[in-house]
Amino acid sequence: MSRPIISLTTLGFLISLVFVFGFQPAWPFSIIEPNASSVHQAGLHIPVALELGNLPGVTKVNYYWYGEDEDMLKALVEQKLALVATAKSTPPFGGNILVPEEAIGTYRLLAMAEQGGRQSQHESLAIFDEVLIHIEPNAQLLEIDFQTDKPLRFGRAGGVRVYDQLDSLGKTFELPVMGIFSDGVTRSLRRHPTGTTYQSANEHIITVDQDGLLRLVGNGKTMLIVKNRNQEATLDILVEVNDDPNQPPVSNPGNMQRVSSGERVTLNGLASYDPDGGSLQYHWSQVRGSKVPLLDPYSAQAKFLAPFVVEERTFRFILRVTDIRGADSLPVSVDVVIMP
Repeated sequence: MSRPIISLTTLGFLISLVFVFGFQPAWPFSIIEPNASSVHQAGLHIPVALELGNLPGVTKVNYYWYGEDEDMLKALVEQKLALVATAKSTPPFGGNILVPEEAIGTYRLLAMAEQGGRQSQHESLAIFDEVLIHIEPNAQLLEIDFQTDKPLRFGRAGGVRVYDQLDSLGKTFELPVMGIFSDGVTRSLRRHPTGTTYQSANEHIITVDQDGLLRLVGNGKTMLIVKNRNQEATLDILVEVNDDPNQPPVSNPGNMQRVSSGERVTLNGLASYDPDGGSLQYHWSQVRGSKVPLLDPYSAQAKFLAPFVVEERTFRFILRVTDIRGADSLPVSVDVVIMP
């Protein structure tokens, strides 16, 4: 078998690339246990393990639990640090981590490494990996409850001013749906990965998406039917708001971007619009990747500095917009892929 021949010209070009750009070895950092999409029981410890390859200088790894699409800023405030692992842990930088007792549905396990002395070179260095797993309680669902007034009233029916933007046509509302289980734990059932389904008895008054996001679309009385496992619950809803026609705005966070570490990134929501021609308010949030500081998260164009990564990583952001009458768009996500 003949061997490939590399010309001196080609070899010289490759050597020049090393001198100009520097040699950057592949430094894998990945969660190898638990496996993505695996199913685990709430309230139990499960093993976690990492593949670090030849990544130098790691002093510890912090692990966090997040809901699949949970706003990371809110989660960070709630201090969801689940495990701190070092080289002395068994296995190194791994161990046994407690699955949150209140968890159900799809959760994200995020592992973030810290390197001794490396932060002085790149303060925004981000070495992390994440996996989505499914969590189920070993308990029976006894009852579905709504942590809200019953019946649920909007507008004049709830004693709110008629023109108050909090209660107007097109306004959305995240319905708090809770499950009471036989192990004594109350768990949020709002999102569809928990097994919850929704049905509005009159979609001319209330519409609802698969994650329990209600939208006011008309005045009157209706009922919401919620099912999960072998349980069903109903919620009476009364809407009495200003009935001036108002179409909800449309969120457009732009297209997926691929950028390099250290670049300034602009999340562009300028293509969002109000069908009625009104002005918009913007709200950006981050739901994937290591947390990055967003500049101007309440403007059409939020910005951040792409952190330095050792491997290609995906960061996900969600944009919601609100018109001047208080109508909301549905949340729409956009990914930013950051390369070393």
